Amino acid sequence: MTDPRAERLRRRKIRRRRRRVSVAVVLLAAALVIVVATPWFGHLGLSWPWHGGSAAGVRVLGADEAWHAHPVILRFRTSDGAAVTMRWRLDGGTWQEGRRARVAAPSDHANDGVHVVEYKPIAGGAGGAVRVRIDTTAPEVGDLRVTPASISRPTSVHASFTIAATGAGVTAEWAVVDALGAKVGAGGSVDPVDGPHRVTWSTRTAAGPLPPPGTYWLSVVATDAAGNRTEARAGIRCEYPVKARVIRSLPAAGRLVALTFDGGSGYAWRHIMNTLHRHGFTGTFFCTGVSVERYPEMARLAVAQGQTIGNHSFDHPDFTTISHAEKVRQLTMNADAWWRAARATPAPFFRPPYGSYDADTLRAAGETGYRYVVMWDVDTGDWTGLSSARVAHNAVAQARPGSIIVMHTEWNSAGAIEQILAGLKKKGLKPVNLAQLVAAAGLK
Repeated sequence: MTDPRAERLRRRKIRRRRRRVSVAVVLLAAALVIVVATPWFGHLGLSWPWHGGSAAGVRVLGADEAWHAHPVILRFRTSDGAAVTMRWRLDGGTWQEGRRARVAAPSDHANDGVHVVEYKPIAGGAGGAVRVRIDTTAPEVGDLRVTPASISRPTSVHASFTIAATGAGVTAEWAVVDALGAKVGAGGSVDPVDGPHRVTWSTRTAAGPLPPPGTYWLSVVATDAAGNRTEARAGIRCEYPVKARVIRSLPAAGRLVALTFDGGSGYAWRHIMNTLHRHGFTGTFFCTGVSVERYPEMARLAVAQGQTIGNHSFDHPDFTTISHAEKVRQLTMNADAWWRAARATPAPFFRPPYGSYDADTLRAAGETGYRYVVMWDVDTGDWTGLSSARVAHNAVAQARPGSIIVMHTEWNSAGAIEQILAGLKKKGLKPVNLAQLVAAAGLK
């Protein structure tokens, strides 16, 4: 049976190729007209309007041979740099008057191609023309798949994908990156670009046979000459036993503080993430597996925005009251819920419900790939039903360099985010997610 996505990609490639052929035919025909007509224009004492031709003493600023993904503004100037009004028209259309000409680049790609802007003095005389190249269509990267997608021992991960190089000068690169976008091990360029590809990533690096537990992304980025860029990512889940440690704050991270949120109620979860994202920040969300299963779209949004995710058990039991086997089951079920919803794992961060843990909790966390059992040094008290203003006050007043601030995905914390961000800025502190805090503190 034909893969629908592959068929759609094949059809798009055919349409793009037909369009390129059509443009080439038009340009060839125009070139033939120029060759035939130029002697007649010379015989009549006229100059042929084409790129490089110009009205006497007039320069056109903004004209070049590059491809552009945004509107191009052409400005008419005299030889001494003064603006001058000219008559101009685009692609043989209606003549207009002005000191500038605009070639649009609509997002629906309707104006992609090579355009000719003719211009001439209002009082008459020789004119000229320039070409403007518009390309708003990004290359396509499709059918990205990785095998195996979950790893727990040294191995080779194979990836397959297809690139439709629809524009000019398309280049493509692939790499495996961590949660902060840093490359892990080898990557490479793809040449030739257009067509299907298969690459291999070895988990063995100079640092060891496996990277630390967590989510990694096999990223394929295709870029064309106009700067249009497409990235496709496929998640790789890396989990294996480690030694767990408790962290409450990380002063070595400097003037950074981690905003962390427990729970996972839908409306507040979305509001908090979007507020942070709008201001250019990310937080850490310790959601129960039940919440992830109930709100999979929120889980996907968290991963898409670059929020850090953490394990908060499946259904929130007190870990000091359950067996070792049940601890492992709770941690595993939560991780599985995240993987099903967003193709990401919450490792290496685990926060035990109620902040309650014992030695066996650390053992279970380590066995399932959680290097960090995350507590806090700032408790906003939002869980007691405080007002948003009070939650914000508690967060800011207690925060210090390296703090880990605990909140919940509830209405009062959602309403406090703007005040918290403003208050931390006033204290010279920057909110970050746990992955950033740990990296800044130099922890491995």
